[in-house]
Amino acid sequence: MSLANLLSAEQIIPEMKATERWAAIVELIDLLVRLGKIKPQDRDPILAALRQREETMSTGIGFGIAIPHCSSDRLDEVVAAFGRSTTGIDRSFAIAREKSERNIGL
Repeated sequence: MSLANLLSAEQIIPEMKATERWAAIVELIDLLVRLGKIKPQDRDPILAALRQREETMSTGIGFGIAIPHCSSDRLDEVVAAFGRSTTGIDRSFAIAREKSERNIGL
């Protein structure tokens, strides 16, 4: 499976509104719900799984990139979304050497 198979242009937010980690995750999940990639009734359980995973270990990988992810029995296939922020998402994604994340792949 390639990234091109996972992401269509409509699954990309060229400029995210969010300025902090949880709002960024919610913004990406809500995009996937609007596009029908996630069922509305599965939104909250998937967000809970993402929160649990993120609290275990930050998914900021450095170089301004974060890849929040989780597994869920609510999904039959891998789904993805990508968001970009020119101002950056606060340090809660970031590892110690980074100021903020600017590219978020979910």
